[in-house]
Amino acid sequence: CDKPETTYFACKTTKQKWIALCGRAPETLQYRFGREGYVEFSFPQKAAEGMEKFLFAHYARYQTDRVEISFSNKNVDYVIFNYMEDADHRAGVRVTTPEGKEHEFICIGKATERLVELKAVLRCDADNALTGGSCSP
Repeated sequence: CDKPETTYFACKTTKQKWIALCGRAPETLQYRFGREGYVEFSFPQKAAEGMEKFLFAHYARYQTDRVEISFSNKNVDYVIFNYMEDADHRAGVRVTTPEGKEHEFICIGKATERLVELKAVLRCDADNALTGGSCSP
């Protein structure tokens, strides 16, 4: 993420790529993927359009916290996720192709994670299982 932006999510993956969700909510938000110093894919192309392109889902209970930020681009679905259950932590991005093939890019090492801060500014994903079909304040 660039200096004036907030890093809502960032990590290095097992494939030596970087995942990042950067912006200045509620004005801008953009997903970036690529090698260090080189963005291979960003969405949306204009970060100012990001606030309307991403959906938010969250589920929490005792010793469990799951957050997902999702978006679609050219019939490909993306889910940035951060799951914590007991002492286990798993984060990354899941990509599902139009044919239903799923690929996960899992974070290694420590992830920068501030996804919950986006709850107040992103639309709730009522269709996500994490929300249980309900988007309550």
